[in-house]
Amino acid sequence: MEEIREVDRKVVERISKWAKELLEKAKKEGELYLEVPVRSLSNVIWDEEKGILRMGERVARRSFLNIAHAKRFLQTVVVASAIKSLVEEGVTTSLRDVFYRVKFTIPGTRENVVDDQKESDKAIEDLETMLGFVREEFHVFSKGGKGHVAGPIEIEEHVFSPDGKHRVVEVDCTNVGMGGWAVPPIAEPERVKIKKVEAEFVLVIEKSAVWTRFHEDRFWDEHNAIIVTAEGMPDRATRRLVHRLHYEHGLPVYVLTDADPWGWYIYSVYKQGSINLSYLSPQLATPPSKFLGMTVSDYYDFGFPRTVQIKLTEQDVKRLKELRRYPWFKRKEWHAEFDLMEKKGFKMELEAASSKHWRFISKEYVPAKLEAGKVLP
Repeated sequence: MEEIREVDRKVVERISKWAKELLEKAKKEGELYLEVPVRSLSNVIWDEEKGILRMGERVARRSFLNIAHAKRFLQTVVVASAIKSLVEEGVTTSLRDVFYRVKFTIPGTRENVVDDQKESDKAIEDLETMLGFVREEFHVFSKGGKGHVAGPIEIEEHVFSPDGKHRVVEVDCTNVGMGGWAVPPIAEPERVKIKKVEAEFVLVIEKSAVWTRFHEDRFWDEHNAIIVTAEGMPDRATRRLVHRLHYEHGLPVYVLTDADPWGWYIYSVYKQGSINLSYLSPQLATPPSKFLGMTVSDYYDFGFPRTVQIKLTEQDVKRLKELRRYPWFKRKEWHAEFDLMEKKGFKMELEAASSKHWRFISKEYVPAKLEAGKVLP
């Protein structure tokens, strides 16, 4: 609890200091303005040494007296004030709630501070980059968490109540139901403490239905692993947890997705980060992650029947060409798979493994690939 309060104190102090600095600069320079890091694609850098996508150094000046900037300036300041009160009150809420809190009419006008949630969301992103905190430390999340976890890990989750008090919920992820432990929307160390880990590695599974197969078959018990899913494209909280399991506990991370360009991109989001959230890659990306499956090569190596093939669509081919151009997919092993998929003209889903037998994917396919070290970088 003290750790949470300490972060809250730092957030409130930083917002107050930032506001004072704005006014001091205005008195000194005669202009009220913000300097906001540019979050567009033009300012996203592939940092090959660190193996992540990160935000560059470019900033944009947003002046209150510039008619083109004034509203964005006001939105950022109003949202900052709302976040300060949110943290001071010890309340945790959603992006949608913040939108309605700051959607009011500017006195003396017919203009609202914000008309669309995208405006308040962007203001929060501005504040993340300017103040050096993530929105979860502002007590703000997007939606309920998407992630599910099972395996030899014990969690201590700090949950707040309306009276400002909190309770500690202890979870043994070897003793959870069919849905596993649900990753909360805020997975920062102050809220989610990883108390004990006995696993040897983390297996991230693209699809929740396939994750359920691994959970039901107790893959985590037989192979001493933590199994994680985020039901497709991962949310911030799940990526944060996977990042923490690697960097705080030294666990290797393997990612299991469909054999298609979309699944392969999901893998890269866990590994390198995403373009949209490049400014958070140091907290979310896990560059040492390895790709465990599935590939077109597996179709031949494991002797899958022809009926599992799914013909590539025009969108698939277009996405495949995009992957080829990404510098983080430049390794020859990946381009060999791109070439093979393009040549053969088909993709596969993880569920194709059930063409062998119901438990093939958890009992034979993944264990065989792990034992052989058949992974992609």
